[in-house]
Amino acid sequence: MKKEADKVIDKVISGMDWDVIFDVNKCFKHGVGDGVSVIPGVKRKAFADGITKNDLKNELKSLLKYVIENNIPELIYGYWMIFWDNPLWTEEYLNEIREEMEEDSDDIIGDIILDPTLEVIYSPQRMYLIANNIKNQPEAETTESDTLDGMLKKALSDEKFELAAKIRDVINIQKNQK
Repeated sequence: MKKEADKVIDKVISGMDWDVIFDVNKCFKHGVGDGVSVIPGVKRKAFADGITKNDLKNELKSLLKYVIENNIPELIYGYWMIFWDNPLWTEEYLNEIREEMEEDSDDIIGDIILDPTLEVIYSPQRMYLIANNIKNQPEAETTESDTLDGMLKKALSDEKFELAAKIRDVINIQKNQK
């Protein structure tokens, strides 16, 4: 598997557009080794230290070796997202299906050749949001008196009594005008 892994890693490294990755990395002023965990072979280097394309390549190469050697299906590290599909997992699953289908004379699955797949995404910026906290209800129109009430409560909670008194006076003036 070692030689196959090296071939896969070399293909990925040579297939990346390093000019674009380097320009984006430079634009966002990203360093190398900015992930939250320690990965063997990945060395931290701040943007100010003069990042080169080779630094970025070495970072990705170390990450890929780590993922493949440890059979990690998904790794998000810094600005890299790596998805590794080990054919051994799928082969085990297909063998189970073949065993169940031995009773039938037709072998639908046949001799499927499974190759490892590796997906690498360089994502300098992303956002993760949990949709449970977002309400799809239209917001109620806030009136000026609602805003003033909110400001009054905030001033009182912050113990800004002079400001609270002035806001209360404005609220009273508005009530008298109606």
